[in-house]
Amino acid sequence: MQDAIEIQNLKQDIQLLRQEIWPPQELQVVEGLPIYYGTPNQVEQYFSKWQTLTERAQMLCRPFLQDELLDAVHLPSHLNLPLFYFHVDRIRVNKTRAKESKTFRGLATLLDKCGAFEVEQISGMQVWLESDDTAALVAHREFIDLRTYVFQHGQSDYTRTRFYMNGIVLSVEPHFELIDARDKPRKQRSDCYSDPLAENSTWKVFGKYR
Repeated sequence: MQDAIEIQNLKQDIQLLRQEIWPPQELQVVEGLPIYYGTPNQVEQYFSKWQTLTERAQMLCRPFLQDELLDAVHLPSHLNLPLFYFHVDRIRVNKTRAKESKTFRGLATLLDKCGAFEVEQISGMQVWLESDDTAALVAHREFIDLRTYVFQHGQSDYTRTRFYMNGIVLSVEPHFELIDARDKPRKQRSDCYSDPLAENSTWKVFGKYR
């Protein structure tokens, strides 16, 4: 209970600081996106304003019975802390076609979450659910997912991260390169579901067996 109160207090403090100093005015920005970057000195100065809150978050979110703190970039996104990366050589911003997927065991919950469908489609979904004890409904919603791939100096691999909700701040090397591939959405992965039982303007609903 005490941890829950402390996390709520932390979230309030983070929100207050965001109102005061977000977005960072002294850093460069990728047009249309909450991605900010600058020299190591600029970013260190800006990060210092977030450091106390970041350390509080690391203490509160430490895995149970473990001494090691979570790396700051792995803190829960619901805290709404900006992501900081240092020694960045380059980043690549991608748009990816993606799907949100929800599984339902009952029709009422599906209609509550996914909205209205034609009467005939609702009947078809009900018939499916009653056809077998293991029958379920899977709803898919397509969306465009924005991600950035961060390449840091001396690291052999990149870090892929979603940044749109909390924002990202990069301390960049002199040879920093920004690759903006938003105009070239990556192909959608193949979908094992076909022939939806129902669909509206947002969701497609398929039948499956658990």
